[in-house]
This record gives sequence, structure tokens and C-alpha cells, in this order.
Amino acid sequence: MIRIRGAVVGAVLAALGSLWSGSGAVLAGEDEAATIARGGRLYEDWAKEIGADNLRKAERSQEQAGTRPGRCIDCHGWDYRGKGGVGERVGQTGLAVGIDRKVGADVGEIVRILGDTTHRYRDFLKEQDIADLALFVAKGQIVMDDTIEPATLRAKGWAPNGNVYFQTICANCHGNDGQALVETRPLGDVARENPWHAMHTLLNGHPNGTMPALRVLDRATLVDILAHIQNLPTRDLLASIVRGGRLYDTWYKENGREVPEGLNPAYSGTPPKGVEPRTTWRCKECHGWDYRGKTGSASAGENKAQAKGINALFGADSGRIVARFSDPLHGYAKLLTPRDRLDLANFISRGQLDMDEYIDRSTRRSRGQAERFTSHYHTICAPCHGTDGREIRTMPPLGRIAVTDPWRSLHGILNGHPGEPMPPLMALPREAAVGILAYIQTLPSQR
Repeated sequence: MIRIRGAVVGAVLAALGSLWSGSGAVLAGEDEAATIARGGRLYEDWAKEIGADNLRKAERSQEQAGTRPGRCIDCHGWDYRGKGGVGERVGQTGLAVGIDRKVGADVGEIVRILGDTTHRYRDFLKEQDIADLALFVAKGQIVMDDTIEPATLRAKGWAPNGNVYFQTICANCHGNDGQALVETRPLGDVARENPWHAMHTLLNGHPNGTMPALRVLDRATLVDILAHIQNLPTRDLLASIVRGGRLYDTWYKENGREVPEGLNPAYSGTPPKGVEPRTTWRCKECHGWDYRGKTGSASAGENKAQAKGINALFGADSGRIVARFSDPLHGYAKLLTPRDRLDLANFISRGQLDMDEYIDRSTRRSRGQAERFTSHYHTICAPCHGTDGREIRTMPPLGRIAVTDPWRSLHGILNGHPGEPMPPLMALPREAAVGILAYIQTLPSQR
């Protein structure tokens, strides 16, 4: 007998004969809403919902079963209407007919479909998983057009009422502005760009996550919550840009994540003497401090850039840049969070500058006016670095760094240091940052 969170469904199985061949019954129990919500999470990302241990078992059986099936939403969409739905609006065209045709259908019939040669979920999901997913398809869908205006993507709710629920149920984790979790993009952006995904998540929670499923609330309240979320602010662009600059410098210091062992597969050649393999995973290692890659200031010398520059991407759409981080060449999908990827993309799109305009490449001298910005250094920088730039003993004197690698120094002045409290000065007039660099170049280069 299978139990759905304590509810005995042996009678259902008897009617079905087996989970895979029965004629149909409603697999429900005293906690039907929880079962449906779990089915909704499986629909979003079944591999994540079943957890790493079970997924490894599933992957081991891939040789016998063939290619592992993808996510349900990839074929049937966030609005459950498949290729006839909203997929194209959010850059995801449905590949199959919608599951909306199966609302109210016999659960046993849906179970058989999930186990057929097209879906093959029997090879990767347990019987309980299939039962939960089938129950979601039969009883858990909503008509998204009743809650979201297709033309404007706006929720058909009253935001002030949604605010009450958001601030009491959601804000403890997501923050009052929806930006407290660094693992996710700002909630306001997500809800505005893909409100169908946001509504699905409100109903069912996140796969293998701790977010509560709010399916038990009445539909009008959920639409009000979504309307409020759509009014939440986006991430401040300048804050995103400067954090992206720190990720460009050393992402694993900024986000505290582990670096894969060995050299970055995209890194060519042998690292210079003293350079650890983990260093090859830094963006600047391939693309240089002046963002021109192997054709820029780092085209020669020990710390030679390895790839073409990112300067050609200045002004490009951040969303398209984000997609590049997950390609086989970069492989950052599991190393950078969604917010990391957005911040880094915003830096590449909006935060670069033409270093040759501010630093003479042949002499390595700043083109700024040191005498005008002496006080800027002594008020902003000296409290940590000392009046002569030698206070921090764990790093070389600032004067030496600024003379030998001024591009690195200017990048740091503008964006701050990864994982450290140094203030980024991107908001100041550009002449101020370049003038501070010019002054630092006059400081002692030896201890």
C-alpha cells in the first residue's frame, strides 16, 4: 500500500491493479493540498525536488533508460498550455500540447501517460512521486488568464491587500523589498518578467526548498500577493554593477563558493609561476583588467590574458550575457547564483570603461590630476591603507600596485575588493577615481 502523508490509498491501488495500469481514481488524502503542491514542485523541476541522492540513482539508470527526460514546464509551460500558451513571451516556447486538457481527468490515466515511452518517468521517479505529479495535473492547475492579464503581464489583484500577507508570510525570508536572498533575483523582477512562474511558485513552493506552499489561501488573496510583489523594487543598478565588478575580479571571494579542482577548461597554456590553478577561474584571468583580453594591456608579460576581451559586450542586453555564463565554455551555472550572474552581466554591459582613456598604456601612468584629489585619498582611502599606502601588511604597498598594474588599481577603486568592505567609488565623477589613482602612483613602492 502507498501512503500519501498518512492517508492509506490501498483501495485506490486495488482499483488500479497497479500504479501504472489502473483505470483511474483520485489519489487524495486528508492532506490533498500538500500532495498537489508537491506535484506542482515536481512539475517545475522533478530532479531538484527528489533530491541529490535519488537523482544520482536516477542518473545511474540512464544507460538503460536513455536520455533523462527534462522538466515538465519545458514542454508544457508555466501556464500549463504548452505551445499554445505564454511560453514565447518569456523566452520559453512550449514543445508539446498543454496539460490543461487533463484538468479533472482520471488520475490513473495520467499515471499511465507519465510512464509511457514519451515521458518515461517510471525510470526516474518513485510511485509516490508519480502519484503526486498526476494529482497536480488533474486537480492542481489554475486558469492563469483569470489571475494575470496576458497583454500587460500584470496580476489582476489589489496590491495593498497583498502587502499585508507578503510582509507577514514572505518577508521573513525574502525581506521587505524582496531582495534579501542572494541566491535569487529580486522578486519584483521575477514577478514582472514571468508572473506565471511566480504564481505557480506561490501555489506550490520551490522544488526541494523550504518556501511554504500557499495553495490553501483563497485565489483572490494569492493574486493580491502577486500584485504586491510586482510592485517591489528592482535591484539598484549601480549596486549591481559594482558587485559584478568584484565578481569579475574574484567571484569565489565575493560569493564564498568553492572553486572546482584543476585549471579552468577554458584556460589555455600553463599558468605563470606562482599562479594557483584556482586563479584560472577568475574572469579577469582570461579577459584582463582593461577588459580587452589578449589584445589589451595584459597582452604581454607574465600575467598574459587568455581570451578575447569583453569590451565588445559593453551596452549589450544583460539577459543575453547571463545566458553565456552557463554555456560549456564558462560552466558557471552551478558556481554563480542567479543574482551573481545578473550582477556580473550588468557590470559587463554597463560597468566597463575604456582604460586607454584614463591610463597611458605605454607609460602605465594615470591621466588624472593627483594634486586635485589628494584629500579624496586621505579621507576615503587612508583610514584603511594608511597615509602612505603601506598600512595593510598582507598586500604590497599601494604605490607599487598602482605603478605596476594601474588597470587593476582603477578597477578596484571603482568597484571595491571582492569579499571585503572597501567602498566602491563608481558613483563619484570619473575624474575623481582617476585622480586618486594618480595620487596613489606617487606613494612609496617599497616597505
